[in-house]
Amino acid sequence: LSSMSAAPPATRSDQADPTPATRAPDEDESSADGQGAAREQHSEEDEEDDVDSEEGSGIQVSPEEMNDLLEFCLFQALKTKVKDKMLPIESGAFYLQYMRPVRPCNAFLDIKRSSFKKLSAFLAHYSQLGVIRVNDKKGTLKLAEVKRNHPKYLDFAPLPHAETYEGAMEQRQKEEEASNGKQPPRPITLEELHRPHRSMYGSLFNEDKQAYYSILECRKALDDYVEKEGLLDPLTPSMVILDPILCDALYAGDSSVEGPIPTHLSRGDLKTRFFSRLQHFFRIQGGRLKNPQIHPAKYEKQPNGKMLAKAPGIYIKTDNRRGHNVTLLRGLELLGLNPEEFASEMREMFAASSSITLLSESDGRKQHEIMFQGYWEKTLASFLQEKYQLPSALIEVKTKGKNAGEKAQKTAKNIIKS
Repeated sequence: LSSMSAAPPATRSDQADPTPATRAPDEDESSADGQGAAREQHSEEDEEDDVDSEEGSGIQVSPEEMNDLLEFCLFQALKTKVKDKMLPIESGAFYLQYMRPVRPCNAFLDIKRSSFKKLSAFLAHYSQLGVIRVNDKKGTLKLAEVKRNHPKYLDFAPLPHAETYEGAMEQRQKEEEASNGKQPPRPITLEELHRPHRSMYGSLFNEDKQAYYSILECRKALDDYVEKEGLLDPLTPSMVILDPILCDALYAGDSSVEGPIPTHLSRGDLKTRFFSRLQHFFRIQGGRLKNPQIHPAKYEKQPNGKMLAKAPGIYIKTDNRRGHNVTLLRGLELLGLNPEEFASEMREMFAASSSITLLSESDGRKQHEIMFQGYWEKTLASFLQEKYQLPSALIEVKTKGKNAGEKAQKTAKNIIKS
C-alpha cells in the first residue's frame, strides 16, 4: 500500500470511457448513503449491504487504486473526525459517517472494487497491522480503539478539510445561503434570568411583573436596598440587619421556616436566601432560533437535598423497548431544530432505523420524541455540541442501568503508576 501522504491516491483516466473516475462534489449521494438505515443488530452480510457501492459503476478503477483510496480515507477519518470518546463505533456507521465524507472531493469510494471486497475484511486487515482494534460481538463489528502511536498513524498528513467531499459540500451550502441572503447560524447562547417573588415588588424591584432580571441586576437591587436603608450592622459590618421589608421579601409565605425569623443574616446567607426566593428562567438565543426564547427552569434535587435550577433542553435517554435497545431523544423544537430532518440525518450516520412520536407535556406543550435503534447517547450528545454548537448545559443524558449505554473503552486497573 502507498505510503502515508496528504496527497490522495490518483484515479485512473486511461479507460476508453471519456468520463473520468471522479465526481463533482454536488452530486446527490442520497441513493447511496440512504441505504445505510438498518436494524440494531447486524450480521456480517447485513453490514456489507449497509455499505453498498456509490455511483460510478461505469468507471474503471483497479483494486490496488481503490485499496489506496480506502487506506487514505481510513487515516483521514481517524485523524480528523474520530475522537476516543466516540468509540466504539459500529463498522457500517464508521464507513458511512466518517470515511465517505472525508474522501477527496473529486473521488468516489467503493469497498467492493477493492481487493478486500468486504468492509469486515478491510477493518480486520488494519486491525492485524495494529492500526486499530475491532470487536465482533454477536455479529456486530465495531471499531473499538485507534492506536494513535502507530507509525502509519503518526506519519499520515491529513488532507485540508476544504479539499474533502464534506468540506466542498459545506462550502457550497455557505455559498448558496449567501446568494439567498441567509446568514450562517450563530452559536446558541444561554442566559439565566429571574423574576422576583411577589413580596419583593415595589420595594426591591419596580412593579413591572412581566420583567426579567439578570443575576447582576438582581444582586444590584439587593445591594442598593441594603445600602439605601443603612442595614449594615455598624458593630459587625459582615452582618445585615433585616428590616420588615427584607423579612417579608425573604420569608413571607414560606411555611418551611421553623422557629422565629432571624433579625440578622451574614451577607453570604442573605444572598443565598434572596436568590432561592426568585423564579428561575433561561433565555436561549442564536443557532436556528429566529427569536430569543425564554423558558422556566426545571428543578432537580441534589444529593445534599438542595434543588438545582437547570435549563430545559435536549433530553437523551437509553431504554429497552420490546426487547430492543433504543435511544430516545426529545426537545429539538426548543432549539429551533426540525425533528424529522434531524432523524433523517441520524439514520444515515448511524445506519440505524428510527421513529418519531408526538408527545404531550404536563404543561400542555407538544414535542416530538425520536427513537433510534441501539445505544447512541454519547454520539448524539457529541454531534449536537460539534455541529449545532449546543452548550453542554442544554443536553441531558441518562442511561437505564449501568450497562445500558454506548460501551466505553476499558482500561487495565492493575497498572501501578510510578
